[in-house]
Amino acid sequence: MTRISTATMTQRALDAMLRQQAKVGDTQLQLSTGRRVIAPADDPASASRVLSLNRALETVQQYQDNIGRIKSRLESEEGVLTGATNLLQRVHELAVQGNNATLSGNDTHAIAAEIHQLLDQLYGLANTRDSSGEYIFAGYQSGEKPFTNPAVGSYVYNGDLGQRQLQISPDRQVADGDHGHGLFVNVATAAYVSVTAVGATDLGPVADGAITVDGGNGNGPVSIGAIVTAASAAERAQQLADAVNEVRDRSGVRASVNSSGQLEMTVVEGSGISIALAAGADAQSGLTAGTSATTRTQRNVFETLHQLAGALNEKRPVDRYIADVQLALDSVIDTRTSVGGRRNAIDEQYEVNADLELSLKSHKSVEEDLDFAEAIARFERQMTALQAAQQSYVRIKGLSLFDYL
Repeated sequence: MTRISTATMTQRALDAMLRQQAKVGDTQLQLSTGRRVIAPADDPASASRVLSLNRALETVQQYQDNIGRIKSRLESEEGVLTGATNLLQRVHELAVQGNNATLSGNDTHAIAAEIHQLLDQLYGLANTRDSSGEYIFAGYQSGEKPFTNPAVGSYVYNGDLGQRQLQISPDRQVADGDHGHGLFVNVATAAYVSVTAVGATDLGPVADGAITVDGGNGNGPVSIGAIVTAASAAERAQQLADAVNEVRDRSGVRASVNSSGQLEMTVVEGSGISIALAAGADAQSGLTAGTSATTRTQRNVFETLHQLAGALNEKRPVDRYIADVQLALDSVIDTRTSVGGRRNAIDEQYEVNADLELSLKSHKSVEEDLDFAEAIARFERQMTALQAAQQSYVRIKGLSLFDYL
């Protein structure tokens, strides 16, 4: 016969109640958190899958955060580029307006003054900061002011050619901005050539056909016509300029008299200037027969506007700057198009990522979320069992053989 002591009976009863209390506590924790899997031991397989799903969700959420940062930066850049577009369009209008020989010096001075104001505004836009205080167009050197103006008409780029890329999906990166060198510094200019004549030594009449010019526009050589006797070399230079401009629509060559009183002929966007002279026409014009080809270079857009204003102040033709401003405007518009394309791309990727995030959360919910109806029913059963165990212990503890003596 096995003897059951009072201590053994008490210990067993307490162990049973503690186990039941632990089950009730676990169920209460599940109900309070809404999660079925609290610890890996609750369901090792589900716990492993939940960890994997959590890592995937964190990655997708980082992609979404990156998209938010890119979008903010691109919105700032787009606003700047919109302002730059409007400024350059106004500069182009003013340049065309000022490229008119009938305007007075006061008129061209007023136009040049407005262009200087627009230049200052454009310079300010190029040094814009984003909402984080970083310079938009400095490349990787986002803490350093990208453009400085160490001397009148001189503009220096202090940034680099970096373009920060942010990950927005496992196999896709998008640039969050554009560096200022490509946008404002390395800007193509129009094909251009200039030919300057020396003073004429023979001021006698020039026969029709003795001087022909060809601006490389496909029309071939064009005679500037006959020229009458001049009283001075300065008058001859003006006669030649007027004659060249008379046939400008056919030849593509524009002429003017520079501040030194010399004839200056220019071609913009043609292949070059070809000059043919009959015998003696070189002395009559100060020109040299031959061909000068146009060249293309890159120029800082701020310097282009400064030079344009300077030419207008001197009342010189600004055909080349009209074309240069148009090319700068085209460059800004191309960049705006690129920014718009990137914004569309990240908006689309945001939706794709959001769908993936929802799917991952759904799978995670299946693995770890609690079935409240089942948990409540289980909790009630466990509470009933605990109460029964407590009541049984109280009754058993009160039993004694003395009750039967």
